[in-house]
Amino acid sequence: MSTGNIGIPTAEFLASVREALGRTDEPPADPYAPLQDDLAALTEQAATVRERVARELPDLSRQLGETAALRGWNVARCGGVEEALDYVVSLATQLGATSVARSEQEVFESVPVDAALAGVGAMCWPAVYDGPEGREAVRRRLAESGMGITGADYAIAETGSVVVLPRQGLSRLVSVVPPVHVAIVRPQDILGTLDDLFALRRLEFHRDGAQGNGDMGSYLNFITGPSRTADIEQTIVVGVHGPREVHMVLLDEE
Repeated sequence: MSTGNIGIPTAEFLASVREALGRTDEPPADPYAPLQDDLAALTEQAATVRERVARELPDLSRQLGETAALRGWNVARCGGVEEALDYVVSLATQLGATSVARSEQEVFESVPVDAALAGVGAMCWPAVYDGPEGREAVRRRLAESGMGITGADYAIAETGSVVVLPRQGLSRLVSVVPPVHVAIVRPQDILGTLDDLFALRRLEFHRDGAQGNGDMGSYLNFITGPSRTADIEQTIVVGVHGPREVHMVLLDEE
C-alpha cells in the first residue's frame, strides 16, 4: 500500500515514525498496557486526590469561580440553598421563562427548583426520555424552553469547566438547546485539575464499567462557558451551536 503518486510509500512513512519514537517495526506486544491499571493502585490514587481536594477546597472553590468568570460564565456564589433558589427564580423571571428544563440529577433532591419555579408560574420539568420516540418529544420540548438547569458531576477549578456524565434516559441537550444554561455546583463536585478527573474516572471504569456492572457512556460533556463559533475571518459569535448565556450557581459550604 502506498500514499499514491505524491509523497512516500505508507510503509516507509510509518517506519520513519517508529524510528523517531525509538520503536522497532514490530508493533508492541501489548499495545494497551497503559490502560491495564491495577485496581488497588487506582483506588489509592483516587483516595489521594479526594484527600487533597478536601484540604484545598476553599482555594479550589475560589479558583473555580474566578476561572469560570474568565471563560464567560456568570458566576453566582451562594451561601446556601435558599440563596441559590432565589437566584434561579430571579433569572427565570427576568428571562420571562415559563418552561424550564432540568436534568435528572441528585442535586435537585436538595435544591428543589421545581417547587421554587412553580411559585412564579414557571413549569420546571425533568428532561428524561424512554426510547427514540421519547427522545424526539424531549428534544421538541427543549426547543421551547427558555432555560435549562443541570447539576455538575464534576467542576474543574483549573479550567472553569462543568462536567456532566451521560446517563440512561438523560438528555444532554438540556445544557445545549435552551438559550440559557444554569449549572448548580456543590462543594463536593469540585476538583482541582483534569488529572484529578481522569484519575477518578479510571477508577470508576475499572471498578464498574470494565466488570460490566456500570455504563461508563461514550463521552464526557465538558461545558466551559457559552457556545462560541468563529467564522473564516475569525470573528467570534456566541450562542450559535449552544446556549448564548451560562450561569454557574456555586454553592458554598454551609
